Order: sequence, then structure tokens, then C-alpha cells
Amino acid sequence: LWVPLTSSHTQVRSNRCLRGKKLSSTAAGIKTSASELYGFCLSANLIDSCMEQMKHIHAQLNLESLRPGKTAQKKKEDNLIRELRVVLQLLRNCLFRNEECKVAALEAHLVPVLHSLWPWFIMDDSLMQIALHLLCVYTANYPTGCGSLCWASSGLSPFQTAQRSASSNSLIHSIIKLASRTLTENSAIQRMVFTLLSNLAISHDCKGVIQKSNFLQNFLSLSLPKGENKSLTTLASHWLKLLLNISFGEDGQQMIMKLNGGLDQLLEMSKYKHKSSHHIVLLILHNICFSPTNKPKILANDKAIAVLSACLESDSLTAQRIGAAALWSLLHNYQKAKVTLKNPSTKRRVDEAYSLVTKSKLLENFVSISKE
Repeated sequence: LWVPLTSSHTQVRSNRCLRGKKLSSTAAGIKTSASELYGFCLSANLIDSCMEQMKHIHAQLNLESLRPGKTAQKKKEDNLIRELRVVLQLLRNCLFRNEECKVAALEAHLVPVLHSLWPWFIMDDSLMQIALHLLCVYTANYPTGCGSLCWASSGLSPFQTAQRSASSNSLIHSIIKLASRTLTENSAIQRMVFTLLSNLAISHDCKGVIQKSNFLQNFLSLSLPKGENKSLTTLASHWLKLLLNISFGEDGQQMIMKLNGGLDQLLEMSKYKHKSSHHIVLLILHNICFSPTNKPKILANDKAIAVLSACLESDSLTAQRIGAAALWSLLHNYQKAKVTLKNPSTKRRVDEAYSLVTKSKLLENFVSISKE
């Protein structure tokens, strides 16, 4: 749904901003197909107009912050924040599942603009949620957009250019700092910032920044429920989704194994229930088995081999497949693994799992033939 503009927004002097408001109002009122609406956004330069509007709001907010506090000025600032909220929501809708619009936003320097407004996002939780939601939409399935969060801004104005080089003061660093501050909370911001980091983890550049920031060390201090409660916390679930995305590339697989105690933490978490995905820990273990560098370390860990071997006896066919694929990946092109896995217990489990699969295939064929 498109977010309508309300009549309470403050009129601004800039002609560009006025034009942006008119375009926003028009787009908000259109009821048509998504493709036609995205086409309208591009042809009407709506994304560029929104950027100009945000730059103007940024300049006005800076100006208001330099003046002594008065009721009228506070009201004006509130109106600017309200206007900014609507522009962010409109941009989010424009970019939703549309790479062409995302490219337009990238070229219009969306990330430097948002980075300049970050101090105001920090002071307003609801505004921060909208900004994070926009960034989640922008980075979803768009690696180039993910990488742009690592770029440095140059010049006196952050809107002029964005250097395509790593920076220690890029937007992703601010996001990681925010994530570190929300570790003790169970909030919507925590959920959204972890979702954003999970999107960014697909990018090689972003993974590098996450690793250098030492943010993953916080995973090791994650406390797990004790006693009879064997369900993982919401924060633990966020961590697992992030680590799963990190583990899709070999660089990420090695990152996880380099965490001193990271493998043991994952093995411990495999004993717990997970609300949204029962097999997410197994999938992470499965992925890290594919890295040649990781194989000796995993094979030397008796608990890891025990967990993967136990999957073969699971009632879940999915768990059986994950366990079998992980063990196969350890064996592939690695002679030492064959010696390690050639013990009677593992061999028995493999034989039994193979027998069950064969029987189910025979039964499936029998049912298929009987229906003919």
C-alpha cells in the first residue's frame, strides 16, 4: 500500500521540494498495477525528488538545531520529522522488489543521504524503524546496494559523491554499533537491525566489515536457556539467521570457524528448539563443512561428528538429508576424513539410513505402479 501524505505537513520554500510533494501525493493516490506504478516512479523522477526533499529536510533540521529552543521552532522540527517519515515510507514502497528503482536510488545517493540523517534516526525510535525498514527493502537481493553501505562519503556535503572504497565511518559501521546497543533489548529495532545485517551478510565487502568490527564476538556471550526450557530466545534466533547468511560463502564459513568457541556454541544450540526453523543450526553446520580449511577442525571435534551422524537416525527426512550432505562434504576430496568416519557407529548409521531411503523408494515405486 502507498502511504498518503497528510495535510499537516509544513510547506517548504524550495520549488524542488514542492514538486517532490506533488509527485508523492500523486503516487500515493494512484491505484494501478505494481509495474505501472514503478514505471511512473522512474518516469516522473519521483526517487530523485524524494532525495532532494530529504536533503532539504536535513538542511532545515541542522538550521533548527542551531537555534535556541522555542515552542514554534520545536513544532517546525516535529513537522519536518513527520514529513521525513512519509518520504522514507514512500521510498520504501517504490523500491519494494524492484531492482530498476533500487538502481535509481543508488545513483541518487540514497545511502549517503540516510547516513547524514542518522543522528535524527537515533533520537526517534519510530523514525529509526522506518529507516531500517527502507534499508531492508533496498538491500534485499541487491548485492550492489549492500556494498554501497560500505562506501565512504567525500566532499563537504555527504550528498556530492560516494567513493567506492572501504571506510571506517560508513553507514554499515553505524548499523553495527546500533546492533551492539540493542543486544540487551527485545525490540522491533533489534529485529529489524538483525534482518538488515542478514541482508548485508550476502555481500563480500559487508562480511569483511562485520568481521573486522568484532561484532560476531557477541555471539559467544549469548546466554542460552537453562533447565527444562529448551526453546531458543528471540535474540538467539536473530543470531542464527545472520550466521546462516554468513555461511553461504566460503569466506563466511571460515569466519564462523575462526570464532574461538563458535562451533561449540552452535553444537550446544542444536539441542534447543527453534520457532521458525527447526534445522537452522544444522544448516549452518552443513555449510561450514564445505570449506576445505574447516574440514580438519570439524573432524577433530567429536561432538560435531556425533551431531551430524545422529541426523541419519532422525525421524525428520530433512534432518537426514542435511546430515548426510554434511558428512559427504567432509569426505569429498579429503582422504583423512574417510579414516575418521570409518568407525562402526557411523558406518551402522549410514547403512541404516541408506536402507530406509531404499525402502521408501521401493514403496514409492510400488504405489506408483499400482495406480497405473
